[in-house]
Order: sequence, then C-alpha cells, then structure tokens
Amino acid sequence: MVNIPLYLYQGRALPRPESLYDYVLDQVGVVKRVESTRYASADKRLITFPESNSEPLTGLQLAQYTLEPIRPKFPRIPGRLLLDLLADARQNLSREVMYHVRYNPTGGWRVTRPDQQGHWSRVGYDEQDQHDIMLEIHSHNTLPAFFSTTDDRDEQGGRFYGVIGKLDQERPQLVIRLGLYGHWVFNIPGLTLFDNLGPCEEIYLDPPVMAEPEPRRSFEAFTHLFRRWG
Repeated sequence: MVNIPLYLYQGRALPRPESLYDYVLDQVGVVKRVESTRYASADKRLITFPESNSEPLTGLQLAQYTLEPIRPKFPRIPGRLLLDLLADARQNLSREVMYHVRYNPTGGWRVTRPDQQGHWSRVGYDEQDQHDIMLEIHSHNTLPAFFSTTDDRDEQGGRFYGVIGKLDQERPQLVIRLGLYGHWVFNIPGLTLFDNLGPCEEIYLDPPVMAEPEPRRSFEAFTHLFRRWG
C-alpha cells in the first residue's frame, strides 16, 4: 500500500509531491496536489469548510493555501494532429473511436489507435503500451462532447483526457480535463495542449474548478475522504 502524505499548511512553503500526489489541510479545507514528471503539475481543492465555522480546527494555526496553476510537462501538440484525428473520426460516425496522443522527446508527437471494439455509445480498447500517452481522447460521433459516468470510471490516471463530438457539424465540439488519480480538473483550455484547434469549438459542460472551489461541504465529507487511514 502506498502511503499518501497529508500536510498541514501553516503559511510556510511546502515541497511539491514526491510520489504522484499528496493532500494539504489548510484553513479553508483540503487540497489535492499532483506532481507528475510526465504529464503536469496541478492542484485542486476537494473540500471547503463551511463559512459559518470560521475556526474549524482550533489550535493548528492553519493558513490558506494558494492553488498552483496547471503546468503541462510537455510541448504543445501540433494542431495538424488534431485535424488528422478529426478527419479519421468523421469517417467513423457510426461508432466511438479511441485515440492516444503520444510524445517521445526524441521522436516527437504521434497519434495511434489502439486495438478496440467501438459501438455507438461506448468503446473498449487494449490498454497495453501506455507509457508515452499524454492525451487520451475519444469521439462521440454525432453526439455532444462530454464526460460520461463510464469515462469517470475508466479515466483514473494522471494524464489528460478529451472528447470530441458533433462530428457531423462544421464546428465539432472539444472538451478536455486533467486526471488527478481519482479526481479531475475540468475545462482545460484546448490551447493549453494544442498549438491550433482548427475548427473545434470548446465546450465547458462541467463546473470550473480552478478559480472557484466546489460547493461547500461539511466535516462529514472531510472524515469520509480520510476514513481509510483510520
């Protein structure tokens, strides 16, 4: 079992996570921090304490932690690869298609299609050879671009994930999120990853989580998050 650190933030600088991710307990709530040498560094506030409880953890001298912005660890993806991907997906409007956007420092960028079984509303694929995948993106054919509950169940890693939809229209939809090993940062701007989005229209179907915390939760949510450590 991997031991995940939990830091108390009292105003002094904290080292970034040394192994995938950690948690920070601050004056406002709980933050999850991810530091990947391959994908990105990012912070997300998971829990915000109720405003009515101005001193929820008396005696710990906690300060408010400032979230770090998302910092991808690789160069931007050439827009031509997105165009190639779109062209291929538009040839397969009767099924979903999975694509892996890969990066190698010596070989550059490439897009591959894993062995897969695509259907109208789902796609199963071979999960071998995962080491250089920076973005995992699948098509929704003529349906809107969104992350389904199936995607939530499958996309549990630390890479970027995307969906393209409305492929029968002049401006197809694109939505991207960053995986945080069981959580996600939604609404990643496409130009954070690509140098050109071509005809894609970005769709933000999920609530933003970088600038604003999620709805306020009680101490019950806090204890549930860490119950497995008891």
